[in-house]
Amino acid sequence: MLEPIYAETVIVGVIHKKQFQWYVTDRELWYLDYVKFAQAFENEVDSAVNEYIEPERKGIEVLSNENAELFLKRIESYQADTTTLLKLFKDKIESQDEEDVLDFSPSFLVDFDQKTFYSLFPEPASFEEYVPSDWKGTYEDFTALIPKIEKYWVNKDGENLFEL
Repeated sequence: MLEPIYAETVIVGVIHKKQFQWYVTDRELWYLDYVKFAQAFENEVDSAVNEYIEPERKGIEVLSNENAELFLKRIESYQADTTTLLKLFKDKIESQDEEDVLDFSPSFLVDFDQKTFYSLFPEPASFEEYVPSDWKGTYEDFTALIPKIEKYWVNKDGENLFEL
């Protein structure tokens, strides 16, 4: 598992086949539609797509529910369980570097079942705009949609660690 780094290596919740899983990955993996992303910045789309595409996304220019299984297999090594995330988060809090706490804010929720992409990405990069045409992309606080047992930022006493 990678360590979360503010706006670079991000924490992502994924729902696929009614199963929830956390991942800590490079942020670039979560432009679901690389073709749209490349079109926004380049005239020659094919070369731009190849330039931007991460190895885990080779052959998956548009990430959707149809190819989610292949992609999720490729990023298995980036899976993070709630217990590990909570421990790492507590360690950051104890180090008393408040800026480091921002590393642990979840950035995206990707619901392959409902074809919905939620972003809370903290910097001005609109990931929610680069989703497949039949998906809904939105910038909003999705934390209420996370299953209670998956909320790594809530300790065993029910305290929200972001608020301490």
